Amino acid sequence: VALLKDADGVIDINLPISGSLNDPQFSFGGLIWKVITNLLVKAVTAPFSLLTGGGEQSNSVEFVPGTAYLAPSAVETIERVGKALVARPNLQLTVAGAADPASEREAIQQAALDAMVQAEVRKAQLRAGKPVSDAPTAAASAASAAGAASAPMIASAPPALPMAERERIVREIYQDTKLPNKPRNLVGWPKDLPLPEMEALLRNAQVVSVDSARDLALRRGLAVRDALVAQGLPSERLFQAAPKVRASGEGDTNWKPIVELSLAPR
Repeated sequence: VALLKDADGVIDINLPISGSLNDPQFSFGGLIWKVITNLLVKAVTAPFSLLTGGGEQSNSVEFVPGTAYLAPSAVETIERVGKALVARPNLQLTVAGAADPASEREAIQQAALDAMVQAEVRKAQLRAGKPVSDAPTAAASAASAAGAASAPMIASAPPALPMAERERIVREIYQDTKLPNKPRNLVGWPKDLPLPEMEALLRNAQVVSVDSARDLALRRGLAVRDALVAQGLPSERLFQAAPKVRASGEGDTNWKPIVELSLAPR
């Protein structure tokens, strides 16, 4: 009932019915009861599909592997779920972030390196007295990509640096980072390596553990929560479940980093 009621407490069902009036077994009441039964079954088995009016389930939000940035496909999901929940005040939502330290290992290591590069960019901006933004948003671009009139304010990955600038920063990080396997020349000084080799050494030095995966899963849940609040959903109707760390073998190509959504009446 909480799933079907709108903000005014009205249940408005728009489901077409059909039958033959020439059929001796025809029963209008029986037909109506069948429609209601099917509706209740759908409310139990596919609540998000019924909530959003779409054919697909919207009970999960996908993320860019290794990061707490929502995937482009997630923007439409967030917008659709947010609008539907705002119109259904008798529902509350629980979000549960997930991460997989095995399948996402390389992506997490790459994200850690990218974060180190962005930290150096921010330091340079502060030294130059330029404004620093720790959480760029992709509202405008996401709206354009999704074809939506408006989009939730979602933190996005910062724009890619020019290759020369990235190489300069990575080289500085590489020189300042103690690595046990740094290639050295005959006199013992670190060799001057190409950018891909420096990045590979720095990536491999990033430790991926269950704790770091749990922290990533937690940040994913917070990202979904913040995006839904930005859609106008009251924070008291949003709950964050314990983050889930998925155990899997290496090379699990079917794994997708997500935040799971679940509904409950208030």
